[in-house]
Amino acid sequence: MVTLIVKPSEACNAACVYCEVDRKGWLKSKIMSPETLDMLFARIDAFLKERRNEQIKIVWHGGEPLLIGEPFYRRILAAQRQRCADTESRICHTVQSNLTLFSDEFVEVFRALGITSVGTSYDPVTEVRVLKGQDSRAYDEAFLAGTARLERAGFDWGVICVVTRLSLERPLDLFYFLTNLAPQGGVMFNPILLDKAKHQYLAIDDKEFSAFLGVLFPVWWAHRQRYPRVEPFHSLTETILSGGRRQFYCTDAGQCADTHIGIGPDGAMTHCGRSGDWGLLDYGSIHDRSFAEVFADARRVELRRRGEALRNGACRDCDYWALCHGGCPLDSWDATGSFLGKTAWCDSRGGFVKTTFEPVTGIKPKLMEAE
Repeated sequence: MVTLIVKPSEACNAACVYCEVDRKGWLKSKIMSPETLDMLFARIDAFLKERRNEQIKIVWHGGEPLLIGEPFYRRILAAQRQRCADTESRICHTVQSNLTLFSDEFVEVFRALGITSVGTSYDPVTEVRVLKGQDSRAYDEAFLAGTARLERAGFDWGVICVVTRLSLERPLDLFYFLTNLAPQGGVMFNPILLDKAKHQYLAIDDKEFSAFLGVLFPVWWAHRQRYPRVEPFHSLTETILSGGRRQFYCTDAGQCADTHIGIGPDGAMTHCGRSGDWGLLDYGSIHDRSFAEVFADARRVELRRRGEALRNGACRDCDYWALCHGGCPLDSWDATGSFLGKTAWCDSRGGFVKTTFEPVTGIKPKLMEAE
């Protein structure tokens, strides 16, 4: 499945201290035009007609994608129906929102788009997430009101928690709070990614993130039937128990050169959402190039050979290659200036397996390359 990370606007009503959209200081407020939206679905239709067995997942992202209002999503629905009459059954939609602006007016159009689940992120740590001109208490109240409306409307939701240095002070408090807050949609713990010049008081390294996970994992393992969808534990355990055969998240699959495209409000295409935030890998405009041309771009060749380069180099002797495939190439670029290095978060995966997963579970991974 091809995933399009589409940012119809990069404006946001919040001011989270670690925001990646704003990390380079070029936050924009432009909203995707009707012409660019129409071209998006024309490109989707052409791509799906060329690849009869392919599907496309659209992640409406931002900024805050609800800030542009419900009428924009009706334009999405109209553009899809007009441009993709023969292919819309192979298009699925999801939204990544802070939920502080979710209201009942979105319910009908979300259902019409086939959206059944909404992704969000939340960090119950004071002053990490704030609404502009307000404080973290106002953010918390708006977020919780949004989740309540979402549940009343029958949508599932899952939450990403960004682990900062402040999180290290109370790992189990965060675990219990979030797993009880979103029991059906699940919880994902991700390490904070920071511009090296900003907010270093929040920064953690791979060993600290591994230790944070190490506190949570024994509790999750003992109660995994009650808290089944906690990441990275759920997918990591499935991968190990299956010998390496499973569907990975993009950061661990080693296949993003063939699966992801990021699209900005003006139609500019890049590799993914993060590369767009960082101003990397410009693949031109959706008005000028097709998705097939983007996937054939010479710069994707380097990303495709990354796995071979790592397997013959930095990751040659790693027992846990099948768990991460060197990690996200953007992490490598951030640390080294090259896409061909391994992730800077290596210890949070291999180190965690060796020091926590194996002792707690008594399972020694026997991994093979995923088929």
